[in-house]
Amino acid sequence: MEEKDLIIESWQILSQYIKDKQQAADHYINSLIDLGVDEQDLLELADNKYLKTSLEEQGILENEYEEEFDWED
Repeated sequence: MEEKDLIIESWQILSQYIKDKQQAADHYINSLIDLGVDEQDLLELADNKYLKTSLEEQGILENEYEEEFDWED
């Protein structure tokens, strides 16, 4: 089993028992970053809305809205 598959499967199982999924997702993503999980593997998690939000907040996954526009100061 590849690392990314293990990460995804772990989240799917654990999230069934978590009430505040967004807070848990934030902590989960931060822990994965601290553990040195490859950014490409983290991007694979963007299919889940909670993990996607966490990835956006960490700057790993750019917000789709920001990508549509070229912001200038």
